[in-house]
Amino acid sequence: MSEPGDARIVGRESLVTLFAQGRFADVEEQARLLLARHPDDGFFWKALGVALQARGGVAEAAMAMERAVELQPDDGQGWINLGILCQKLGRLDGAEGALRRALTLDPGSVAACFNLANVLAARQRSGEAEAAYRQALRLNPEQADVHFNLGVLLHGLDRLPEAEEAFRAAIRCRPDHLQARGNLGKVLNESNRPIEAEKVLGEALRLQPEYAEAINNLGVSLNLQQRGTEAEAAWREAMRIDPGMAGAFNNLGVMLAGQDRVTEAEALYREAVRLAPMEAGAWRNLGNLCWDRGDLAESLTCYRRALAIRPDFQGALSDLTYALMYACDWPALAEVLPVLQEGLRAGRGEVSPFKLLFLPVTPLDQRTAATRYCARHNFMAAPAVVAPRPARRLRIGYLSSDFREHAVASLLVEVLERHDRERFEIFAYSNTADDGSTLRARIVAACDHFRPVHGLADPVAARCIAEDGVEILVDLQGFTKGSRLGILALRPAPVQVTWLGYPGTLGDARLADYLIGDPIVTPPEHAGHFGETLALLPHCYQPNDRKRRTAAIPTRSMAGLPEEGLVFCSFNQGVKFNPESFDLWCQLLRAVPESRLWLPDQGSVPVDRLRGEAGLREVDPERLIFAPRLPDIADHLARLALADLALDTFPYTSHTTGSDALWVGVPLVTRIGETFASRVGASLLHAVGLPELVTTDWEGWFDLALRLARDPNRLQAIRRHLLQDRERHPLFDTVRFTRNLERLYGRMWEQYRAGRREMLLPDGPS
Repeated sequence: MSEPGDARIVGRESLVTLFAQGRFADVEEQARLLLARHPDDGFFWKALGVALQARGGVAEAAMAMERAVELQPDDGQGWINLGILCQKLGRLDGAEGALRRALTLDPGSVAACFNLANVLAARQRSGEAEAAYRQALRLNPEQADVHFNLGVLLHGLDRLPEAEEAFRAAIRCRPDHLQARGNLGKVLNESNRPIEAEKVLGEALRLQPEYAEAINNLGVSLNLQQRGTEAEAAWREAMRIDPGMAGAFNNLGVMLAGQDRVTEAEALYREAVRLAPMEAGAWRNLGNLCWDRGDLAESLTCYRRALAIRPDFQGALSDLTYALMYACDWPALAEVLPVLQEGLRAGRGEVSPFKLLFLPVTPLDQRTAATRYCARHNFMAAPAVVAPRPARRLRIGYLSSDFREHAVASLLVEVLERHDRERFEIFAYSNTADDGSTLRARIVAACDHFRPVHGLADPVAARCIAEDGVEILVDLQGFTKGSRLGILALRPAPVQVTWLGYPGTLGDARLADYLIGDPIVTPPEHAGHFGETLALLPHCYQPNDRKRRTAAIPTRSMAGLPEEGLVFCSFNQGVKFNPESFDLWCQLLRAVPESRLWLPDQGSVPVDRLRGEAGLREVDPERLIFAPRLPDIADHLARLALADLALDTFPYTSHTTGSDALWVGVPLVTRIGETFASRVGASLLHAVGLPELVTTDWEGWFDLALRLARDPNRLQAIRRHLLQDRERHPLFDTVRFTRNLERLYGRMWEQYRAGRREMLLPDGPS
């Protein structure tokens, strides 16, 4: 026989009192006693479920709550409780169903909307989750946790301004919301607003001095301000407080890798992925470190791990694509390249603009990627540092990380030596340490002022440039390794120019006013491909050093070549190779008996792949000869002269390698495309008077290469043309080149003083 109704009422009141006192063990005990007498009472089942949940018994709590809603199907709070429990158990279908039932019973329930949004976010149904969060906020805009979770969702979608707004709203609702302050600091860092982030994170740390996540994010803020010592201290403090904080290990690893403290960085990355095996960013960073130290196989493994965790990780996908191109793993490349291209055009994530140069993408794709990259890193927002001082001579500043033994330096050095010191005062701002090379010494001697800026924060370096009174600052780096776009963003010079080191746009004229090109690489009709105004040299945008040494030409056998037979060559990086061009190279080998293809040896992985690809194309792999890297460029130029015909790559054509071949008399056959990088080979050939060696498609390229290979007299005639009066060709007439460049600088300055900026086409004698 059941007890009278008033006994149940007394039992319920007792449970409510115990709940209010937080005595959950007593609630559980009493609820079980009451259920023994009243097994059909939904309130008692609900009380048992809530008590069990509070004591950590989630599975048993869910069973109790299921019984509660079965007995009280119109209890909206019971359905909410069941939904929360199902989510904790990973039963997302059940969680969603329970919460939708709660909303049917009470459409105005903020708790039901909020928890449904959490479930939808966990199910990666971002659009529905966002709508549910916003509905909860319409019902009650003062819910700090709803604002916070909405911010987390928006942050994950890379919608940084909206995430910032949501976290700020959470803080307005609850000023002591530590997580909201920590996440706001993170968003401000990612928006490249580290000074604001530092302030927000400092406020969080005043509330909780040992808040490890805030200290980690503070380290990011300090590092973005290039306060490396303080950043390192912050990250080590975060690790001390929370030894399991993978993010701090990863962040410190990134900074140390940038300081060439590679061994320490690798140990930190490996600890980060041990602590958080599902942290895709740490796997990508470890892959980049392995890449930099030349471990291609390990870098590929790391990039694939990152993508297995986050298939939409566009940055890791671009890294993997680049590494696969270098490895000449074309079957794997064919699988990932369409995914990268689709993500690029959909605007997902961030792709290195430099790596796009090697891919079959449009000039618009390249410009869009550059603009997005700069906007994401906030490289276009800062005001000018100071106004320059007037000077008697026009002050030209060159900014680069390549003032060392490097291709860019080898092209530029004689221009620096040939500048007219009566009219120009030359400054070099070097972002690299002295490598002790002869080339570095020549550059230092060639400049009026040589300023090391590596290790200087962007604002400090920019102020140095501004206080030097530089009127035209020429960036030689673009998006290549070691670039200092943050300096350009500070606008330390009235006129800023991008030239030589990067064959493409920086994306926006706020970084560089002009891009120096020529009528072939940057014809006027291509102006829309570039964020900068075009400034064209009359012949070729690329200078050359006539003082470069060439050693005595070795015998073929000394260079590892057979004494007889035609030698095709391509000394471009393997990352420029692709199946389309390699198909034609192998067709040439099949069509020209006893010929050989001479390529650079860039490691066992690409060498083995290329030999295998040759075999698939019915070419004896032994007909591919791989030349080892030589420490002295003079020795390389000497052996290069043994080749009969240089085969260009596409869409990234020969740059310095093309000039090298033409300098030693080796004809080059190229194809011209639409992008800057795909037109450089053509520009070189026009500048040595050989436009007939430029083709517009692969069919024409193959026909021309085959005709030349079968016509040794024509090859010899071209060789004589290149070598006789070599320095009179515009490509190698450095004095003429320098005068044309100086004329271009003068015209830029005239336009600046007149308050205008228009395309500069070649004018006057050249």
